[in-house]
Amino acid sequence: MSLPPQTRVHASHDIQRGHHRLVKRGAHGMVVDTHPSWTGGSYTVEFESTDMEHPKPVTTVIGLTDGDIEPE
Repeated sequence: MSLPPQTRVHASHDIQRGHHRLVKRGAHGMVVDTHPSWTGGSYTVEFESTDMEHPKPVTTVIGLTDGDIEPE
């Protein structure tokens, strides 16, 4: 499946880098760039903050695959 830029998506699982959770499962975001390759490609996604008490700016994650995100 190839998702074009501007596609609304959500995280299919918690996304971590090392011991740090960057994005919670179900967080909503938007594909901002695609990175095609012979292995299938990856995406850059901007996720919205899920903490309403302490909102953060958007979290941008590079290198997500089809297993990390699902279209809305």
